[in-house]
Amino acid sequence: MTTERREARLRREFAQSYPSLNPDVWEPATVITEKVIAWRLLHRVAEMFHWDRVLNPEHFEFRGRPDGRPNPPSRSTDAGE
Repeated sequence: MTTERREARLRREFAQSYPSLNPDVWEPATVITEKVIAWRLLHRVAEMFHWDRVLNPEHFEFRGRPDGRPNPPSRSTDAGE
């Protein structure tokens, strides 16, 4: 499946750390990022970011390209499909 926007979903095993999110639900990554920042600000959570990212890649799965362009085919034989 090709998606034109970057999407993310919370891994079920980290659901307790993100009470404002539903695990296993794909949403635009920008929406999830805004929800995480808002929750942390509202609850005065000290650790705002994981290194240079709001969404910890160990806690979230991602699909789609960050630049919004469609994903390229995964194999050269897929190019004609």
